[in-house]
Amino acid sequence: MADNEKSQIKAEKQRIRADAAKVRDRLSKQDRALWSGLACGALSQWLEAHPELHEIMCYVPFRSELDLWPLMDWLWSTGREVIVPRCHPLDRSMTLYRLQSPADLMEGAYGIREPDPAKCEELPQGHVPDSIIVPGIRFDRMGGRMGYGGGYYDRFAERAGEAGKHAIWIGAAFEAQVAEKVPMQEHDLKMNGIVTESGIHFI
Repeated sequence: MADNEKSQIKAEKQRIRADAAKVRDRLSKQDRALWSGLACGALSQWLEAHPELHEIMCYVPFRSELDLWPLMDWLWSTGREVIVPRCHPLDRSMTLYRLQSPADLMEGAYGIREPDPAKCEELPQGHVPDSIIVPGIRFDRMGGRMGYGGGYYDRFAERAGEAGKHAIWIGAAFEAQVAEKVPMQEHDLKMNGIVTESGIHFI
């Protein structure tokens, strides 16, 4: 891909991120809570039908993101494992931890709550959970995802692929964040499915 084409895609992504963030932020707190519950319910039903998926990686919701706490509470109640990442801004990598309770979180990078290393079990480098629920600012129904520009999940997926580890990647968002098509580059992570308040759609 030519440099000018890369620059155009980067500029387009920045514009889309800004527009999509405004759309999500305009959703009412009540709607976000209701729709988050519906999305988590859809995930719970899907996971109930797949008992072999024991370790689920979740994100800790930040600002107006779809709230995964109902899902995490369900996972704990059914004896499954909740895995949460801790971000390292220096190299934009993630370390995974096993989370037992919201009380085991502390403020981390970017003001997002992350696992407290003093309270949580750190998982070995190269560990890949059975399914990974991914945040983002914009998605499409062909597996396209637009993150926040840090590339954390892209790097994690690349390392998992190099190690021959496979997981089911599911983007989590509100319907208002779903577009017809998200601009993608070769290194961008593709989802296996997306969950919204309308249910789960697999690619």
